[in-house]
Amino acid sequence: MKASFFMFFDYLSMMGVPVLLVLLALDAAVIHSGVLGIILRVLIGAGCLVYGAIGIREVFVHGRRRHETAGQ
Repeated sequence: MKASFFMFFDYLSMMGVPVLLVLLALDAAVIHSGVLGIILRVLIGAGCLVYGAIGIREVFVHGRRRHETAGQ
């Protein structure tokens, strides 16, 4: 159950950040809205931080488990 909780945010940020980048590009090309651009940038930054934090967690948790079982 714990893995599915983290995976939800992992996939949400993995798919959400590129969509937000496309929206930011459209905003810059068409709408030129300052407030919308700032909101999109904040969401993109938050998504990148979440994705990076989950990635670092996965590397250290799974890496530690692999090394523990390989030494036995």
